[in-house]
Amino acid sequence: MDIQEISLPELVKIAKEAGKLLLTHQSGVKRIESDKDFLTTADLKSDSLIFKRLEKLTPNIPIYSEEGKLVFLQHQKKLLVVDPLDGSINYANGDDFWGLSIAYVENQQTQMGVVCLPALKKLAAVSGNGETIVENCQLAVSGETELSKAQVWGDWPKIFPAMQFKNSRKAVITLLDRLAERTFYPQIRLCCSASLIAVATSQISGYIHIKPGIEDFAAGALIVEKAGGKVTDLDGKPWNLDSQSIVASNGLIHNQLLEVINPKTAERR
Repeated sequence: MDIQEISLPELVKIAKEAGKLLLTHQSGVKRIESDKDFLTTADLKSDSLIFKRLEKLTPNIPIYSEEGKLVFLQHQKKLLVVDPLDGSINYANGDDFWGLSIAYVENQQTQMGVVCLPALKKLAAVSGNGETIVENCQLAVSGETELSKAQVWGDWPKIFPAMQFKNSRKAVITLLDRLAERTFYPQIRLCCSASLIAVATSQISGYIHIKPGIEDFAAGALIVEKAGGKVTDLDGKPWNLDSQSIVASNGLIHNQLLEVINPKTAERR
């Protein structure tokens, strides 16, 4: 990676600027009618700011954003992946559990990841070469080894158009039922990036998303790994931008978790 082309502190600066903008607009946010399941004026404002800053900083690197223009992901050697507002429903309801993320990717592998949680006053950023920037948190996964005592969160799938959500609702309910039998009060918190930071900072021991968008985990998954955790897909395969599911944990309960959420995988192991 050409470190003169992009740096972690520069990405952090952009994320913090967008975070301040989102905090300013939270009280007056309005929902926008869209094919997306939930979109607000703040999503677009944050997206515009981040896109302009990144385009100025790295004009030769394509940008994939949840709200912005699409690029052909598989054909990009270098890519910036942006989620300008993760947890839009929480944000619109005045909750603090929301954030934004920026990831720098080379050859389908995240090299830098930044997750900013403005209302929680937390920020975590890491790079593949070991550089770390944190604010009001410490990157260290939990030491929990007993699945029955582990807090594991899940999430609703990200599927568009929203009407297709019905097709996968049962899968999430089945997942929660299995987790409820074996773990300690599973929850759905509606923000993938913030949930991944919860794993990376030992607030919880695991997190599962059966159908995320790449913008949901591109930054947070790397942060979990750098905190000492483990991230795979539901089948236990190493994650990358092509992953269709995400399982993040402290590493100590990972195999147990895979067996609970995907019994067929357990039979093959």
